[in-house]
Amino acid sequence: MASSRTRRPRVTPRKRPAQARSRETVRAVLEAAARIFEERGAAAATTDAIARRAGVSIGSLYQYWPSKEALLAELGACHVLAAHAALAPARERLARGAPPDEAIPALVGAMVDLHASRPRLHRVLWEDGVLGDDARHAVAALHRSVCDALARWLAARHDVDVSDAALAARVACDALAALAHGVALSRRGGAAPRAVREIETLLRRYLTGRD
Repeated sequence: MASSRTRRPRVTPRKRPAQARSRETVRAVLEAAARIFEERGAAAATTDAIARRAGVSIGSLYQYWPSKEALLAELGACHVLAAHAALAPARERLARGAPPDEAIPALVGAMVDLHASRPRLHRVLWEDGVLGDDARHAVAALHRSVCDALARWLAARHDVDVSDAALAARVACDALAALAHGVALSRRGGAAPRAVREIETLLRRYLTGRD
C-alpha cells in the first residue's frame, strides 16, 4: 500500500565542485537560478529553465543539485554568508564602542544594503516560505547576535538615553530590519538615500534622544 505522505524533495547538494571549470558551472547555475526565481517565483521555476538560462545541460545541473528545492537551499545559504559579511563592519564598530554618529549609520547602511541586494530573490526566499529551516535559524541567530552587540554598545556608552539596553536593542534591531526590508523593496531612484537618512534619524533619536 502506497504511503499517503508526500515525499519531500532532497535539498542537499549531490557534490561540490573540485575543479575551476566545475566551479564556473556551479556559479553559472546559481546565478541562473537566482534570476529565474526572481522572474517566476519558486512555484513556477523549473530546473529545465534554469539549465537553459545557465547554458548547461540538465544533466550537468543534476550532477550538483537533485531538485530546484536544493537550489533554493543553496541560495539561502549564500544569503546567510552575505548577511554575515555585510554586517561584520557594523558589528566591529559596535564592539569597539564607536560613537553614535559612526555606529548608527554603519548599522543602518549595512542592513539596507543587505536587503537591497536582489530584493526580489529575498522576497522569494522569505515571503514565499521556501527558505529552509537551517537558513532561517542561521539568519535568526545572526539577528540575535547583532541585537546583543547593540545592547552591549548601549550599556557601555554614556551618551545614549535608554533604561533597558537589551530591550532597546531588540526594538531597534526589529524596527531596522523591517524598515530596511521595506525600503529595499520599494526603492526608486533618489528616494533610497533620503529613506536611509530618515531611518538613521529615527534610530538616533530613539537611542540617544537627539538628532
